Amino acid sequence: MSSLAFSVSGDDRRSLTRPARSLLLVDLSEGDPHDLGVYLERQGLSVYETNSLDRLYGASLKGEFNAVALVARLPNPTVLAAIRHMNGADAPPLLVVALEGEVVERVLVLEMGADDLVGRDTEAREVLARLHRLIWRRPGADAPDPRPGSAGEAWVLKNARRALITPTGRRISLTGGDQELLNAFTRREDGLVLEQDYPRGHIRTAVCRLKRKVLLGSGVELPIQNVRGEGYRFDASLVQE
Repeated sequence: MSSLAFSVSGDDRRSLTRPARSLLLVDLSEGDPHDLGVYLERQGLSVYETNSLDRLYGASLKGEFNAVALVARLPNPTVLAAIRHMNGADAPPLLVVALEGEVVERVLVLEMGADDLVGRDTEAREVLARLHRLIWRRPGADAPDPRPGSAGEAWVLKNARRALITPTGRRISLTGGDQELLNAFTRREDGLVLEQDYPRGHIRTAVCRLKRKVLLGSGVELPIQNVRGEGYRFDASLVQE
């Protein structure tokens, strides 16, 4: 089976005209390699990846994500049930990437409530454009964004208490993985962490989870930025205590 057509072009540029939005990427490709999540994150979306449909049944999807992208093969009754479950007025928009499936099956996905659908040969740039259309045409898309953490304000990492204190004074409880990630940033003078620097692996997923936790717990955006082709950088003062 051929790999997905999602490609990352050197000519693509991250949009500077719109604030970052959060995306839940449910990947059921089952080993069919692609870099869709990497591409979308480099283009400005904050991507959280999972390979389980259970996340679609979460009660707070709307509050956590601006859109959902589902990569799956059709027909699949379990996938159809999850799509139908998301067909509520308060659910985030859903884009389905159908790796397999006849016309009648793709039509059924749309009838079940998916907002858009593309095939496996669709370029990543088109997927991004369709997601932007879904996000920015949804009511409430122009609501104020969370307050960004200023580069001049200090974040405090309290290792003994396993907590992160935001510049606004809010305390965020950390898991062992969260703590190890933040410690990795403090070990580098430039605040840059590469994949091989992070002992638990898959730094992108760890960053997305921590950013979402901080945002939900404090309303402040954690200042971790993707440095294209290098890794991730903590773009503020991070002090250990």
